[in-house]
Amino acid sequence: MPESISKEVLKNGITADLIPKLENWGNYLANGDRNVKKMTTSQIRKFFGEIKRIQADFDNCQQEIILLDPKIAYAVGRAKKDAKRDERVAIEEFYNLLNPMIRDINGDKKKFKHFVQVCEAIVAYHRAKGGE
Repeated sequence: MPESISKEVLKNGITADLIPKLENWGNYLANGDRNVKKMTTSQIRKFFGEIKRIQADFDNCQQEIILLDPKIAYAVGRAKKDAKRDERVAIEEFYNLLNPMIRDINGDKKKFKHFVQVCEAIVAYHRAKGGE
């Protein structure tokens, strides 16, 4: 599993030293690992679509940011149901990465902007590394 990303990124934005970590996350989610079911493009796109929808109308939708948490938790539950008994799911690791960030945004537009950038980078690397 890739190295965790501190929620401090929400204050400071993405820095050059963070790019390799984001790339590792994209690769991990796209390809999984031993006994880890990879994250599908459909799963990542559904979540990313919600983020972009909120971003497009932030002033009216900012209260929906906290709902990202249960939406991705639901996707984790579905993925676990479809996984083999001893298989972990990458989307759960993705959830564990983003959960502290989602809870820290608290309607702050700057923090949400940085959160979107983190997600955009992970989605881009997911696709570049072979995410289907």
